[in-house]
Amino acid sequence: MSVARNSSTSRKAVRQDAAEQVAPLSANYQIESYLQERILSGEWPTGFKLPSEAGLQKQFGASRTVIREAIRRLQGRGLLKTVNGSGSYVSGGQLEHVSQALNAYSMLTSDDKTFGDLLELRMAIEGDAAAKVASRQLSDDWQCLDARLAAMDAAHVVEEFAILDIDFHIELLRLSGNGLFASLGKALRGRWVRLAFDAFHKGEGLREATMVEHREIFRAIMSGNPTIAREAARKHIWMARTRWNERQDSSQPTTTTGE
Repeated sequence: MSVARNSSTSRKAVRQDAAEQVAPLSANYQIESYLQERILSGEWPTGFKLPSEAGLQKQFGASRTVIREAIRRLQGRGLLKTVNGSGSYVSGGQLEHVSQALNAYSMLTSDDKTFGDLLELRMAIEGDAAAKVASRQLSDDWQCLDARLAAMDAAHVVEEFAILDIDFHIELLRLSGNGLFASLGKALRGRWVRLAFDAFHKGEGLREATMVEHREIFRAIMSGNPTIAREAARKHIWMARTRWNERQDSSQPTTTTGE
């Protein structure tokens, strides 16, 4: 009899635990939304210390597990940081979180529209990056880009050339001095390299065209004219997209009809 009662009690405990795990979900998101709103509105500025877990439990009438889950989700977005033995604090914006999210998105999506969107993003940020580098007129910047071009020219293996091609663009974004540009480039590098591998293996004469367009970007930057530099970078990305579209069209099966 005691075994039966223990078994019944155990089943009730399991059902109760399961119910507690399901029920707090809405409360979890409500708490998360409340905390996030306070952070994004600026009411809780960077460095602000959140109320203790016990205080939040009392405020929301929620379990410690629910409170911790809400905090964990906000940590994952880079909005909070927790110091052991001290508590949770509002974190300053961290570009690595943007980079990680965009990297995951770019690697997990492979449809044509996503690829087109990524090229449009490149056209926008690389054009402005080239303009910024041109306006700076720093010989150190020129030397960095010139070294990248020389390495591309000396590459003997297709994959090596493709990587150096992408790294030229990553360097351009870095030299712009815009941390978000550089972070986006870093996030998308893996996807860009994969696409470059495929393009250079299939595109006859693509290496030569790529070198010509890269040198045009370099000369435009050295001219010190931001408008010319922006257009040179944007033109290169536009040409890359045009060539990709042409390869896609040529790979589609043709339909013939009898006469």
